[in-house]
Amino acid sequence: MLMRRVSFAFLMAAIALVACTAADDDDNLTAKDRHNVILIMIDTMRADHVGCYGYDRNTTPNLDKFAADAVLFRNAISPAPWTTPTVASMFTAQYPHVLGYQDQAVVLDEKFPCLAEVLRNSGYATGGIIAHAYISNTFGIGQGFDIYDEENSQGHGHVSSPSVTDKAVAFIEEHKDRKFFLFLHYFDPHCDYIQHEEYNYYPDYDGTLLSGQTISDLRELAPEMTEDDVDYLNALYDSEIRFTDEHVGRFLDVLKEQGLYDNSIIIIAADHGEEFLERGDNWIGHTKTVYQELIHVPLMIRLPGETTARVIDQHVGLVDIAPTILSLNGLEMPDGYTHDGVALEFAGGKTPQPRAVFSETMRWGTFQTMIRDGLKLIYDPTSDVTQLINLAEDPGEKRDVSVDDLTTLRKMQTELHEWDYEMRLRRAELKTRSPKLSRDQIDQLKSLGYIR
Repeated sequence: MLMRRVSFAFLMAAIALVACTAADDDDNLTAKDRHNVILIMIDTMRADHVGCYGYDRNTTPNLDKFAADAVLFRNAISPAPWTTPTVASMFTAQYPHVLGYQDQAVVLDEKFPCLAEVLRNSGYATGGIIAHAYISNTFGIGQGFDIYDEENSQGHGHVSSPSVTDKAVAFIEEHKDRKFFLFLHYFDPHCDYIQHEEYNYYPDYDGTLLSGQTISDLRELAPEMTEDDVDYLNALYDSEIRFTDEHVGRFLDVLKEQGLYDNSIIIIAADHGEEFLERGDNWIGHTKTVYQELIHVPLMIRLPGETTARVIDQHVGLVDIAPTILSLNGLEMPDGYTHDGVALEFAGGKTPQPRAVFSETMRWGTFQTMIRDGLKLIYDPTSDVTQLINLAEDPGEKRDVSVDDLTTLRKMQTELHEWDYEMRLRRAELKTRSPKLSRDQIDQLKSLGYIR
């Protein structure tokens, strides 16, 4: 468990007490009536490879079943196309730039209160079970967790979903008699793409690619890949998603057996997607751009007492997850804490208010994007090139419609530049700190393509 400074712990406890008192005064949920929170994040699972988002391959039967009595957000956007800034953003309700993320992962500054801290100081047991070194405590992501299990962070060749589920089951069995927050991180869809024989979507492939090849090898081979090779890569990726779905489903079944499924807030999301040569640059993986295959992610939320499936079309951000979870439990982010996420109002049939959502990368590419009312502005500060995409008419983002509506273009450009200015202003006084990585962590991150 990460050690905290006494002054900060005292401040957070005081904030939590004020939040609890305010909630009681407003006839919101009392501590007794609050709900367990289970946040399941599946690494590298793009939305268009999920059944309930329209995929025609049976990759996610358990997620689809979950969506049948949950709220499905059709247009959820990740704040960054790689894991560390996305998870930090999800926990703090800040966009990654404010947190200090640029081209490298940094240690999350303790001045940013995390979701787990607020919940722990409100009486929750907090547990995290992860499978990726890039969200380890080395990077400060474990702030606020009583238990932060990193045993499955073993790199590209480790198949981790069975163990993550086993550990999750052990956690709820130990903590089922008190309020808890459990964060589960499933990693298997991330490269390397490993064939699970029980879920073989391309048994007749006779090309040269192999299950389990490293991402660096695949990128070297990319210029010579055929369409058949790319289809095989997608089949491997889908096999990983289906395997992960099996173990998420096993965990959901245990929640039902333990009587926890119907009285918990359960969120299932992904941190980012994956690219398979869609952009003509021979790139496989993520981090490099802000096209939809990387930042359009699944997001499903099941609320206690609400079992009717709903679909919400408004664009929302993963940056909204922490304020939403707290709001659903009668809590708030700390008073006076400036943040970007909002508490999504969707319980009881409500629909969130439309607003702009943003995403950004500075890792092996420099792009910013803003999405509002189905229009997506993509800006490359390095080349000063702008694209305007109509996502409803052009989901593959192939046609720039900037010249069709110059008024809208200029308005969105102004709003994006104002957002960028605000992010830089809020980050100005932050002194980032690089993590002290172990040799094993360095080797893992090199094998995953994060360190060259």
